[in-house]
Amino acid sequence: MSAPQVYAIIPARGGSKGIPRKNLADLAGKPLVAHTIAQAQAAERVTQAYVSSEDAEIRKVAANFGAAVIDRPDEFIHDNSIQEVDRLLKWTVLELESQGHEIDIVVLLYATSPLREVATIDAAVRMVAEDGYDSVLSLYEDTTYLWKLDGDTAAPTNYDPATRGPRQKENWNQWAENKAVYAFTRDLLVETGCRLGGKIGYVEMPKWRSVDVDKPDDLELVRALYQVKGLGNG
Repeated sequence: MSAPQVYAIIPARGGSKGIPRKNLADLAGKPLVAHTIAQAQAAERVTQAYVSSEDAEIRKVAANFGAAVIDRPDEFIHDNSIQEVDRLLKWTVLELESQGHEIDIVVLLYATSPLREVATIDAAVRMVAEDGYDSVLSLYEDTTYLWKLDGDTAAPTNYDPATRGPRQKENWNQWAENKAVYAFTRDLLVETGCRLGGKIGYVEMPKWRSVDVDKPDDLELVRALYQVKGLGNG
């Protein structure tokens, strides 16, 4: 049996709210999007990496770093509708298939998660390709005491302050979705319109690698981590 065709799709809009031109922001001497492109290219199980963008400059940068590029319809330019990325992924898969591509597994890699490891991508794909999972996502353990706000009042949502114990002994410790890696079958996406479903597995990541660059503080944190952890030094 031939190896599954695994396509990594990297969404990279030109318009971003928290950080203008975020996907082109400098990180260790390269545009932010270039780090995810490099990870997709280094993953042993990824057949092809595509950057999806409506922005000509981002598409040019992506091509310069070795990614294939694909434009997107106007309806996917703005990040303002339910399941927009899932709808974009489905459109992209069907568009590529109409051009003759054969796709078995899709990997979604947000450019805003540059601290993921290549091994995490390969582990997620392996779970879909070999272990019977329909979809896999990356998570990190989160021991945060969570609260909800209602006007001027606040209430805990995952623990009782009257029985607070040592964090490591709480039974509510949860795992948070970090938007770093998603892998799923082509059929799940096309048939359900959603990237997650069926038998769902997970790959765990350290919390420090789970930073999602959305605001200026996130970008500064990632830059600091690159220096402190010696990332990108070969």
